[in-house]
Amino acid sequence: MTLKFPPLLIAGLFSLPLFSLSCGKDDNGSGGVAAAGAANIIAPGQTGSTCKLATECFADVAKGALQGDALCLDRVQGGYCTHTCTQDSQCCAAPGECKTAHAEVCSPFESTGMMMCLLSCEQADVALAPGMIDDEAYCQRFAGSAFSCRSSGGGNQNRKVCMPGTCGTGASCAADADCTGGLSCITTFKGGYCGHQGCKANADCDKDSACVMVKDGKNYCFKSCQAASDCSFCRPDGLYATCANNAVFAEAGTLGSVCVPSL
Repeated sequence: MTLKFPPLLIAGLFSLPLFSLSCGKDDNGSGGVAAAGAANIIAPGQTGSTCKLATECFADVAKGALQGDALCLDRVQGGYCTHTCTQDSQCCAAPGECKTAHAEVCSPFESTGMMMCLLSCEQADVALAPGMIDDEAYCQRFAGSAFSCRSSGGGNQNRKVCMPGTCGTGASCAADADCTGGLSCITTFKGGYCGHQGCKANADCDKDSACVMVKDGKNYCFKSCQAASDCSFCRPDGLYATCANNAVFAEAGTLGSVCVPSL
């Protein structure tokens, strides 16, 4: 069975206003780059920047000034520039190391056995950012649209940090090659939308997405959402989807929320 919106919603499904949170917008000096099919990333030379080699990191820091050894963390998608540390105060301590006011913490990461500087999304830091409503939005705003807030791992010294995630259903795209996991790029929607077209039931969609009928009479797998930041993940500024809370899930006969892109 398909998931259907009530007739009133179908009529105005794609005229809903986009939410105003400026996730991924480059007005904080971070040098972010946003395009369909590409995650918003921060400029080279900072913690969290993409890399392949440690020598690509912290290019603006004088030799010997960094309070730790530069690393390119290859356990995350695209690499992650960082450096070793023993305490928070060693992060952003060198001139030219940090080009934004984004807080950093010295934390273990998974099973690396090392302490390193990572972009923070701990509650105290999120609370200091004007207009931030949740830690996911915070990471998207200050690190990039493909970043999310997660535990650093590493035992009892866990911290909450911004790390890049894998884009899936709901990501912006220009072609099928921009989508992961066998998803197709549905170019009917503004900025593209990674998903499936022609679904008949939830089982036809990936995890965390649902089969929805829209006003053009076609069925699409849309990403499920609980907050606006779910719908801006992997979507650059100006191409956000809206978290609409009146999708009818046919299997249960209840209302639910999905990320609705605009035409």
